[in-house]
Amino acid sequence: MPRISCLAGLQSDETALFGPVLKAAGFPGLALVAHLNVSELGKIKPALLVCDIDALEIDALEFLRQVRFVLEGSTIVVYTKTMKSSWSVACHLAGANGLLLKDSTPAQLTVGVRSAVRSGCFTDPRFAAA
Repeated sequence: MPRISCLAGLQSDETALFGPVLKAAGFPGLALVAHLNVSELGKIKPALLVCDIDALEIDALEFLRQVRFVLEGSTIVVYTKTMKSSWSVACHLAGANGLLLKDSTPAQLTVGVRSAVRSGCFTDPRFAAA
């Protein structure tokens, strides 16, 4: 059975970008969730969740904590435009396995997703420069 991945809260152009990235990372099954909803994500139970938490109306870090609680065995990757080292640390402490920047190339996204899944932790190296 294929491992299911889920894209949550991403724009349509971003979801199109991630299709080939997720297949290359070994996740051919894909669920799309327009809005970030913890209970809906809990029903899907994806092995990999890629979410854009930048535009959340609730506290983004609390959302990550709740998702980590509901999807305890899943890999959670945050797709963000915020390039601050403190933000990456806060996201990891809240439960994110990986942080990817929105200006990443498909190759960089693929490396990031693969690394987050394999090692359990990945932060785009450009956060260190911020």
